[in-house]
Amino acid sequence: MHLSIDPQLYINNIKNNKISAFLYLKKASCLLSSPKSNSLGRELLIRALDQFYLFEEQSNLLQNLLRKAGLFPYIKKYFPNTSPERELILDVYRSDFDREFIFHSMQAKILTLLLAGKNVVLSAPTSMGKSVIIDALISEGKYKSIVIVVPTIALIDETRRRIQKRYGHKLQVIHHNSQIKRKKTVIYVLTQERVNERDDLKNIDLFIIDEFYKLANTGNDSRSIALNIALSKLLTISKQFYMIGPYIDAIRGMESLNNDFTFIPSEFNTVALNIHRYNIPPSDVTLKNNTLSDIIENNKDQTIIYCKSANSIAKLVKFLITLDCIKNNAGKANSQYQTWISNTYGEDWTYTKALKHGIGIHHGSLPRAIQQESITLFNSKKIKYLLCTSTMIEGVNTSAKNIIIYDNKKGTSLVDSFTHKNISGRAARMNQYLVGNVFCLESLPPKNEQVVDLPLGQLGEDSPINLLAGIQKDHLPDKGGYYLNKFFESSEIPIEIVKNNLSYSEVNILQAQELINELSINDMQQISKIAKKPKKSHLQLLSAFIKRVESGALSRVNMGYIENEDLKNRLGWYLYADSDLSPRLIPIL
Repeated sequence: MHLSIDPQLYINNIKNNKISAFLYLKKASCLLSSPKSNSLGRELLIRALDQFYLFEEQSNLLQNLLRKAGLFPYIKKYFPNTSPERELILDVYRSDFDREFIFHSMQAKILTLLLAGKNVVLSAPTSMGKSVIIDALISEGKYKSIVIVVPTIALIDETRRRIQKRYGHKLQVIHHNSQIKRKKTVIYVLTQERVNERDDLKNIDLFIIDEFYKLANTGNDSRSIALNIALSKLLTISKQFYMIGPYIDAIRGMESLNNDFTFIPSEFNTVALNIHRYNIPPSDVTLKNNTLSDIIENNKDQTIIYCKSANSIAKLVKFLITLDCIKNNAGKANSQYQTWISNTYGEDWTYTKALKHGIGIHHGSLPRAIQQESITLFNSKKIKYLLCTSTMIEGVNTSAKNIIIYDNKKGTSLVDSFTHKNISGRAARMNQYLVGNVFCLESLPPKNEQVVDLPLGQLGEDSPINLLAGIQKDHLPDKGGYYLNKFFESSEIPIEIVKNNLSYSEVNILQAQELINELSINDMQQISKIAKKPKKSHLQLLSAFIKRVESGALSRVNMGYIENEDLKNRLGWYLYADSDLSPRLIPIL
């Protein structure tokens, strides 16, 4: 019965004098008393804080319920003149690294488990604040060597800057493979590929994998395989681990790796979301755009708009810059940056047009520096709108009051309920926006159970060869070794070739072998002479190799159908352009 309550509408009953503030809080208390409904109870309290003026006469009861819900940070923020007794309770949850920061009850629980030496796999909403536990672990001084694995270079930059700013005076942060260890206490912040490339990772006290759901192998993804290989390596050399990611129902495969761990699937929420459903057919672009225009007109806070692709973003920019509400928001971005973008890439580039109208763009085809600047401008509120593809959930740490899901696709594939929830989770953030809005223009995907299947823990006949070749011997079962030997015997490819090129799948490796077998002696001699920077005479061979072996990478940047000659010319333009010119060529490469 309780679970049928719509918290989005329930608080309106107070405004409409259907119930009192006391009865509202009484309902929240009842919900908090049951494990099945405590998440709903917390949401009622969060919405009460958002409409605090309705509860001023019940402030003491609201404080008590926030304590019951474990939302201690909100007690400090919204009730600064609390009693000495409550202040004493807050001190128990106060952090050592920042005395102004107070943990909520779930953060404190996870931190206690980790400091007790337990391995933890935490699955929780974006708003729970999983990453702050990392800072707390570092501040304890217990761990002398920590490896933090993040999925993207952008997150490397963000994470290492945060750690360097807070702890740089007493430890070393290593984020690039050219760096060597100089201090006794060191924090490695690396992508999975950089973990696999380093041979000096030994005797690690703790490793952390951010976004552990990316371990699941979907479509033989090379990054998933690299992450599984990194996990195998880190499990062998580390004493403890902490893996974090969005909410899932279960993880399969970890139990077979002989490492005790505590899996905590938590829906602990610190913000509330208003979900607005429109159920517009994907093909009705006119209705989608008109609805989008109305949403923007009526919601003036920071807004992220999710699109399926860079092409979809380009089309949407053309529409948005015609709207009066967008035109009136233009000109807030850094003028020097706008001028540089215009001079470097031209007035007609989509990004240039968007930026002039207070719109940022973020997708994988943009140069990384431009992606980062878009996020910086948005987070600092110098631009109000940010148009993103799936990069928003794959390596960007940002949030907004409003999320508009314009497309229900990721590229050409339909978005599943897990990805949809991940995108929605960018709306609202603790201590910034108590309540966020998610506008779903198209129909919501059907809900399904979210299970992460760990390839490392479920090796078999179908396991990728590069995964079998890259993992540690302790994790390679007898049948895995059999399939590995069978492949090398049939292909005559040395195992060292595969181990030194783990990002290449079995298909890629065989394609490379096929191409090499087709080369003449003269071609082979040319290849043997390639130095760090190939000569123009080598470009024909390189472009042929890229077309054959890196077809997937070309497709991801919309160059799957490029001719060899065109690819050769583009490589030449990039490799031999002046250093001032090369950044301009990245978008077309």
